[in-house]
Amino acid sequence: MNSSERATNDPISPEELERLKVIYETARYTACLSRHDPLAERLAAMAIRFYQLGIRDDGVLIDKIVETSRSLRQSYS
Repeated sequence: MNSSERATNDPISPEELERLKVIYETARYTACLSRHDPLAERLAAMAIRFYQLGIRDDGVLIDKIVETSRSLRQSYS
């Protein structure tokens, strides 16, 4: 089993989930999205997915989530 498979399949601990919540909230605020915006749910999914793919630095995760969110919004406009 390679490391990317392992990272994807490992369960997220309660501490990691709390950390991802803070990352999500920061990314959502940075992206100027309301909690009620449909894209906000996508940000949460991106936070989890990027974390599972091995991105562990909070700043990098936030930047990647916001950048991806902006790209998606532009492609749907």
